[in-house]
Amino acid sequence: MIQIKDLTVTYESQGECYEALQQINLELPAGETCVIIGPSGCGKSSLLKVMAGIIRDFAGTVTVNGQPVNPERQRIGFIPQNYGLLPWKNVYENILLGVKIKNQINAATGETLTSLLEQLGLTGLENRYPAELSGGQQQRVALARSFLLKPDLLLMDEPFSALDALTREEIQHVFLNTWREHAISTILVTHQVEEAVYLGRRIVIMSASPGMVSQIIDNPLFGVEDVRRRQDFFELTLALRQQIKEMKRNGAK
Repeated sequence: MIQIKDLTVTYESQGECYEALQQINLELPAGETCVIIGPSGCGKSSLLKVMAGIIRDFAGTVTVNGQPVNPERQRIGFIPQNYGLLPWKNVYENILLGVKIKNQINAATGETLTSLLEQLGLTGLENRYPAELSGGQQQRVALARSFLLKPDLLLMDEPFSALDALTREEIQHVFLNTWREHAISTILVTHQVEEAVYLGRRIVIMSASPGMVSQIIDNPLFGVEDVRRRQDFFELTLALRQQIKEMKRNGAK
């Protein structure tokens, strides 16, 4: 269970303070996906940085499985926009990086890694380096590294934004299939409304700055087969897009 209670984040700039996040309250059951969308500058990335333990100066409480968020004690996976791969390590070494840092390599690691390589279409690429991979392949490596870690929480900051439209849809599908097997609690930030509806069992809409939770939607279309072809998928994405546009235009909270 991920719990955020009365989270407020304040920054100081040029001698003045401003709130990036204000009174955020959110719960995510274990093994669920939550997608966060909202206007640019609404604090989505700041929220992820709090969850990752990067921002530690905040008001309110943030807990993972009942314990205050702390990346030193908990397994927190993080996939940034640029995938976070080390260019001097090959695919195999990059995937093992997380479990090595956490000193969690055991007898089952090799078998799990082999399974992930096959599941994510990376078999045969183990000795290649990031520069020798396509964007989609690099994203698959980042996913393999995160799922091998078996994190208490997986955070994804616009992870598919650098991919072309067709590759993005393919990798979204790959992620969802892998997530179904491993059921890792996931919070994903995106600007893509279609991506939110496709990947989020729960969709959180944030207001314009200061970022507040404007609406939480339990997505009725999550996991529906061929959902992108459905009229109600189109209608929901259209309604969400219009809502975000109005919030940005009006500065609504």
